Amino acid sequence: MNLTVSLPMKGKETVELLTGYGENGVSFEFVEKTGMNYRFIAKGFSGKEEAAKLAKTLISSSDYGKVLYFSVSVDE
Repeated sequence: MNLTVSLPMKGKETVELLTGYGENGVSFEFVEKTGMNYRFIAKGFSGKEEAAKLAKTLISSSDYGKVLYFSVSVDE
């Protein structure tokens, strides 16, 4: 499923954060950047809500995530 993270800065760090995650058979593969949108393929998730929730949790728990405005959306 496709996951899009929209954020105005810290894009490189967010790509590294999400693509570096690989636990319990789930992972994120970076596809492309268009403007402020970073598109990933979310693999191994049982549903799109699970993928969005994990991406939000990972970004929010990063050093910069607490002060960064971002959104996450998923489409199949």
